[in-house]
Amino acid sequence: MDIILIAEDDRILSARLKTYLEKFEDRFAVICTANGKEAVTALDRRRISLLITDIQMPEMDGLELLSYVNQHYPVVPCFVMTAYGTPELKKKLPRDIVRFFAKPIDIDKLSRTVLQTLDRNIPRGVVRGISIIHFLQMIVMEKKTCLFEIRREDNPPGLMFFDSGVLFEASYGKLSGEKAARALISKNRAEFRFRYFPDKKIPRKILTDVEELIQKVLETEEVSEEEWDDIISELI
Repeated sequence: MDIILIAEDDRILSARLKTYLEKFEDRFAVICTANGKEAVTALDRRRISLLITDIQMPEMDGLELLSYVNQHYPVVPCFVMTAYGTPELKKKLPRDIVRFFAKPIDIDKLSRTVLQTLDRNIPRGVVRGISIIHFLQMIVMEKKTCLFEIRREDNPPGLMFFDSGVLFEASYGKLSGEKAARALISKNRAEFRFRYFPDKKIPRKILTDVEELIQKVLETEEVSEEEWDDIISELI
């Protein structure tokens, strides 16, 4: 299930947002935090689908939080709530923030935009039973642009983003970039779920080709001769 993270120090507004958004509890869960520091902890512990944040907050403000998200979780869409003029604010923010919402907040409009963003999950459904290596190779060969979630066994989920068949970014727990990709790549079978595309541009942080990453991972794994034959046939 998707998880919406709210970072807002005004407890009355935070409670209003949570109460209203919980009408869609069949679609997503809502987590509320009182500042950017608490929000970072939530981001590091859970798979957050969308962030809604205020700018003026104690301990860590919204600008610091957005910079952290932009660096560590670039695929998470960010909604910004502000009572200040957006032209001046946009100059200070990381590039490609998804949406601005002026205070006082129009909660109906906010909730509609949340649903529209989460509904951009293409295609729907889950792909199961394919090896991670084989799946990645299909993405490369077909030159697909996609963002998908990988789940295997009892491990936490991870994300990979491809642009025209080129691996741009990956995240897995607190890892990102090539370290995350190498942690996710395995000869094991997995479950794949395609995710929505965030409006903000995702920079390329992985410069190593997928084939080279696969080879590096397999060199550290114990692979039987028969498995090597199957893997090599997939790479050809």
